[in-house]
Amino acid sequence: MHHIVYSSEVVGTLNESLLREMLLKFRRYNHQVGITGILLYCNGQVLQVLEGERTVVEELYGRIGRDPRHGNVVKLADGPVSWREFPEWSMAFAVASPSAFASLTGYCDPDNPWQLRSEAGRLIRELIREFIQQTRLTIR
Repeated sequence: MHHIVYSSEVVGTLNESLLREMLLKFRRYNHQVGITGILLYCNGQVLQVLEGERTVVEELYGRIGRDPRHGNVVKLADGPVSWREFPEWSMAFAVASPSAFASLTGYCDPDNPWQLRSEAGRLIRELIREFIQQTRLTIR
């Protein structure tokens, strides 16, 4: 089992109907290839966890990096994991408040020299799970 956590900026406009259409397509694909995870969105910013077999997760992340709808893609964590943090979701989706999203992305700063890279992924996944439970975000 492998995971990649990344952040990015949405390029262009993204309305709710287009987002719903995209989510249905992405969820079908993720289900077919065995990827689970969550996508948090706030004002044009994305934070996503991808979990699954290494080659499948890496291929999807590569596609995301080449997708013109994503800008400033930053990998926050990449490595093996012992379990899926989000096994029940082929792609959970939640909209976060600006302050909550800022606290999450601030914590996930890949340039933070005090955060061990090997620990970053586990900590980010746990933090997102805790964040969802504490804020009672509506998962769609």
